[in-house]
Amino acid sequence: MIPKRNVLLALTTTHHGFYRGVARFARENNWHLTTDMLYAATIPRGWKGDGIISHVGYWKELANFVRSARCPRVELTMVRKDLGLPYVDGDHRAIGRLAAQHFMERGYRRFAWFPFTNDPLNDERRAGFLETIAKEGFGLVDLPPLHELREFTWRENWAKNQERIARSLEALPKPVAVFCYNDCAAANILNVCQKLGIAVPEQLAIIGVDNDELLCDAVTIPLTSVVHDLEEVGYQGALLLERLMNREPNHPKPPLIAPKGIVSRRSTDMPSVEHLGVARALGYIRQHFEKSILQVPEIVAATGMSRRPLELAFKRETGRTINQEIARIRIAKAKELLAGRKSPIAAIAKESGFVRANHLNRVFRAHTGFSPGSYRKKLKESRPSESS
Repeated sequence: MIPKRNVLLALTTTHHGFYRGVARFARENNWHLTTDMLYAATIPRGWKGDGIISHVGYWKELANFVRSARCPRVELTMVRKDLGLPYVDGDHRAIGRLAAQHFMERGYRRFAWFPFTNDPLNDERRAGFLETIAKEGFGLVDLPPLHELREFTWRENWAKNQERIARSLEALPKPVAVFCYNDCAAANILNVCQKLGIAVPEQLAIIGVDNDELLCDAVTIPLTSVVHDLEEVGYQGALLLERLMNREPNHPKPPLIAPKGIVSRRSTDMPSVEHLGVARALGYIRQHFEKSILQVPEIVAATGMSRRPLELAFKRETGRTINQEIARIRIAKAKELLAGRKSPIAAIAKESGFVRANHLNRVFRAHTGFSPGSYRKKLKESRPSESS
C-alpha cells in the first residue's frame, strides 16, 4: 500500500510519549514517518514531504529549519509561540493542581516550587500549584531553576546551580513538599538532598511530572510523578497536522490535554509530621513492614532517639502507637493485594509482613471485622454494581 503522507518527526529532545501518540495516528491513517532525527540528532536538510511534527525547544537551527519549511507544521508545545505555528499542548495548570492536591492530602503545610527553567510552561505549572495551595491559605517558596534560559539559549554553570539549589534547600523549614517541573528536576532535588543528608520523604517530599518510569524507578528513592498525557498530545498533534494537510477550513483548535493522574512512589509515601524522629520512624516502618519480625527497638535504633521520648512523640504526632502503625501499614498492604489479584492468603500474609496466614486472619479481622477471604469476596461482589 502506498503511504498517504510522508511526515517528518522533528522530536529529538523530548519524551517518548510523543512518539507513541504520533505513531498510533500514523498507523491508523497510513502515514510514513521519517524518523532519522530520533537516531542522528541532525537536521535532515533537503528533506521533502507533506508535513512536520516538531518539538523545537531551544535549538535555534531546528527552529529556523521548521519555520522555513514549505509544508504544514504542528509544534507539540506552546513554548515556541514566537514561531507562529499551530500547536497542541497539555493542561499545565491542571498538572500543578494535581500535585498540590496530592501533597495537601498528606498533610503538608509548607511548599516549594523547583522550575526546570524560566519559560511559559514552568510558569503555568507553578500557577496551577500556587492557586490550589493558596485557597487553603498556604504560601510558596521559589527555588532557583535547574537551568537558566536567556533568549532561547542555555546560560549556566551546572556546578554553581547545584550549589545554589543546595543553599535554598538547606534554608527551607522542614517538613516541606517540593513540586518539580519534571522528573529530571525531581531527580536533581533528590540528588542534592542525599548530599546534604536531608531525608526524603521524612523531611522533604518530592513530586515530578511525566512519569518517566526509567527515571522515576532508577533513582535510590523512587519518585512520585504526575502523568502528563504526552501520548495524547502527540496523537492530537498528528490529527491537527492531518487537517492542515487536507486544507480543512475552520479546523477546531485542539483542547489542552488533561493529565491522567499521579503515580505515587516513595518520595511522597508518608504523611507530613513536624517531629524528625517520628518522621524517621514512619519512614523506617514503610521500608521494612514486610519483615515478619519488625520490633519497636529496631525502629527506635533507626531514629537515634531513646525509646520513651520517641513513643510519646509518635503517639502525639500520629495518634497511634508504633505497633499500631505497623499493623495499619500491613493491613493496608493486605487490602491492596486482596483487591488486586488471586494470590493465596498465605502468600498475601507473607508479602504483607505477617508470620503466617492465621496471624493475618486474626489481625485483619480485628481491624476490619472480616476475614481476608470474606473481605475479598465482598470486594468481588461489589464490583459489578460499581461498574454499572
